[in-house]
Amino acid sequence: MTRRLGIACGVIGAAIAGVLGAELIGCTESAPGPRNVIIISLDTVRRDHLPTYGYARPTAPFVDSLARDALVFDRAFAQETNTNPSHTSMFTGLYPPAHGSVANGVRLGADQTVLAQILRAAGYRTGGFVSGATLQERASGLSRGFDRYDDEFPGLRRDGMETVKRARAWLSEGSAEQPFFLFVHLYDAHGPYLPPAGYVGLFQSAEDGPWIERIPDYQRVPDKNGRLVHHANWYVDRYDAMIRYEDDCVRGLLKGQDLERSIVVVLSDHGETFHERYGSLGHGAEVHDEQTRIPLLIRVPGLPHARRSEFTETVDLLPTLTDLLGLPSDPAVQGHSLIAPNQNLGDREFVFASARPADSHYADRGYRLDRTRRIHSIRSDRWKLIRLPGRETDYVELYDLTADPGEQSDVAAAHPELRDELRARLAAWTSLRGADGPVPETMDPAVLNQLQSLGYVGD
Repeated sequence: MTRRLGIACGVIGAAIAGVLGAELIGCTESAPGPRNVIIISLDTVRRDHLPTYGYARPTAPFVDSLARDALVFDRAFAQETNTNPSHTSMFTGLYPPAHGSVANGVRLGADQTVLAQILRAAGYRTGGFVSGATLQERASGLSRGFDRYDDEFPGLRRDGMETVKRARAWLSEGSAEQPFFLFVHLYDAHGPYLPPAGYVGLFQSAEDGPWIERIPDYQRVPDKNGRLVHHANWYVDRYDAMIRYEDDCVRGLLKGQDLERSIVVVLSDHGETFHERYGSLGHGAEVHDEQTRIPLLIRVPGLPHARRSEFTETVDLLPTLTDLLGLPSDPAVQGHSLIAPNQNLGDREFVFASARPADSHYADRGYRLDRTRRIHSIRSDRWKLIRLPGRETDYVELYDLTADPGEQSDVAAAHPELRDELRARLAAWTSLRGADGPVPETMDPAVLNQLQSLGYVGD
């Protein structure tokens, strides 16, 4: 147990030498290493709306300060674009077809092991604090392994500051001798964007921006004159203000914590579409980069700051953490450690994502989708192929990300050989990771009502 409660510097030193090619300065075999784990999930936060990734607005100055001492992953991708299945991939190290939680409201099967169970078995105190209805136990099944899973609140969401308050209270109750695992989920940047006092008007665009034709019901917040707004930048300004609010939540959570003994992970479960496609805003039912490409930073005491350019996926989180902590990882895990010397992630050619289908997102293309199957994508440096399940025949789209990073022009017809090659690779990948099962037709009525209110159910 000693090795699990206080990591020897040799583990971190090997990681640096093997992955970063650097030497660990001032570290001895007896020096204490990180022993606590803090994972902070910023629900619905786009990578390209954080200053760490080049955004001009100061939406997250505190997270940016953390990033300056962290490993920052420039090409990290979520495996799903809805909250529940994306977080399940983080905590199981499995892709959605394998772990089976293929949609919000579909609970994780009882036979799956999650990170909290692994850490509790290793002697960790475990606490989870969530802010959105989609991660409540009755909707997700993710409470297993947590000594405390704080998920009860009125309505569909809880204010991030209240979640942080509860998490800090739980931290204060623990023994300084016992390591802890803390998971905090912040939901404030999820629509509708409702900046609290002091954040309203924090960011103001000089122009209206593109027109958004279809405003989802849950996003229908009138302006000060009582009118429904269709201009994209009105929503972007409020969204950015909510990210700044979450940044202050993160600052409050970590204030006074011993970060030299704690691994801190900050990431998102998926991004958000504003005006890029289908005349709407929101997320889910899509696997385009604005939703799948996410922020990911891992701050590890003893590891120097570095920007990492290899492909990474959220399924890599669990094996990375168990590797850092010197704990065994289940061989069934499909992700890869991001710090193990024997892993050459530069060889990873492709990343994969999936989503539940919704006809409304493809009405402009005339697609008729089979909602019992899933959308899948395979992405390389330059190319992305998306396979959409049709009721009669599947639809395939191909994008040249070098010429068209916004994925606006389908070039599948112009590159039939490449299209077919990528389609075959995607078919081989899905066959190895579990077949798609249909989303259950029955669901807890309370969960169903919540999902309908959040725009996740219905077409």
